[in-house]
Amino acid sequence: MTRYVGAVIFADQSKLYLIYDGMMDVALRPLFLTEKAALEWANAGMPASNGPRDVDSSDEAVTVIPDVAETANGSGIGSHFASRASKKSMWLTGPCSFMEMVYQNGATACREF
Repeated sequence: MTRYVGAVIFADQSKLYLIYDGMMDVALRPLFLTEKAALEWANAGMPASNGPRDVDSSDEAVTVIPDVAETANGSGIGSHFASRASKKSMWLTGPCSFMEMVYQNGATACREF
């Protein structure tokens, strides 16, 4: 599996980190305070996480950056999509991929591309 450390960026420019599965082209839902914590979780075999017991109503609009290393190098600027996430629950609550975002917004791949 091709994995990347990605990030969610909140409106206040704060970041939480996630693991992005490049083979399936989806972000995994658990969020982490640091890139290192995300990598440690991935390297530990991504222990099962059933998610928060109560996904609170404090989720916010975020931008998901699938690969923070590419963005830092300037080559991944266009690779991002809108979603929702909760800082309190440390969970990506919205779309996990660009295509899921498109479908949730009522568009079809044919109309968008």
